[in-house]
Amino acid sequence: MIRTILAASILTLLLISGGKAEQNIPDLGAGPIRIGITSCLLFKKHHQGPPCIEPEVLTTGDNAMRVANRLARAHYFIDVQDLDKAREEIDLALSVDPQNLPARLLSARLALTTQDTARADSDLALARKQAPDNADVNATYAFFLQTKPADIESLREFDDVIRKHPDHIYSHQERALLLIRFGRSADALNDLNFLVEKWPNTVSFAQRARVFVALGRPDSAAADLSAALKLDPDRYDLLLERAQTYAAADLSELALKDYNTLLSSVGNGMPLYPMMDNDRAKLLAQRAYLLVHLRRFDEAVGDILDAVKVGGKPAVLRAQILLRRNGFPDVALDGQESEGMKKALAACFGLNACFQGIMKSI
Repeated sequence: MIRTILAASILTLLLISGGKAEQNIPDLGAGPIRIGITSCLLFKKHHQGPPCIEPEVLTTGDNAMRVANRLARAHYFIDVQDLDKAREEIDLALSVDPQNLPARLLSARLALTTQDTARADSDLALARKQAPDNADVNATYAFFLQTKPADIESLREFDDVIRKHPDHIYSHQERALLLIRFGRSADALNDLNFLVEKWPNTVSFAQRARVFVALGRPDSAAADLSAALKLDPDRYDLLLERAQTYAAADLSELALKDYNTLLSSVGNGMPLYPMMDNDRAKLLAQRAYLLVHLRRFDEAVGDILDAVKVGGKPAVLRAQILLRRNGFPDVALDGQESEGMKKALAACFGLNACFQGIMKSI
């Protein structure tokens, strides 16, 4: 499946990044175009940051200059997530010079981004005929094979690109993802080690962390997530991954510290990380699980009650029914929080079956 981040994701990414532009991870020149929050987008949509002005149309100069101008405009429109206008500019560049390889490759990549597989197929056939040994062209074709889908053939193509161009970063990244998909995490680790060394950023560290988890090495995964967070401290998703990884490694105190940060509030009582109520309830339940493991039952009860209350009276009633079914017959079935319910929950946490039932109900 083609992986894209289109305009509808802007708000989510802004929340995760604290309203700042995403860490400066460059487009790698192959595969679907990397669509993200750029300084141009922030300036156009929110008037934040340095001015980013649309390049003017060049009315003089030779064909090479006119093509370069159209491609500059195409890249501007990609940066502001106006992909229809980017397509127009690329087509104008190709109308001036159908043999221009950068324009043809950009056309194929944009077609992949917008899931226009017919156009991608046509453009890649022309580009491969024109430049049969070009690493970016062949890597883009390798990705295109996944849209058929033909993942095994895609892997072979990436193998071939890397054999001929061992430092091609995009091919190492995509081969790693394919190997993970095939359940070959140990093989993927070789590519990810290369990426962390040659292209250290939040993407490569986070990908390797997930492979370490799959290989049963949560301590190494946590170290990679810590490295990613040093590069981009405001990433809510990476902080959550690290909390879960610490918990899996039985590093409960470190996991608890991350959950405390995720659930903390700023001075005015507003959450540090805005999230949906259901997501907050799940985080509270996960923190409660850690607190039970640390035998801090009273604090765990508070988290569970807060998590349950997110669902309102019906959720509280479900918890009361579960308590009744697990040996606490005196708990009232009224959907109301009470001291009796708190005491029953604290006792429940000492019984694995009861505790797991409460956790599943949240």
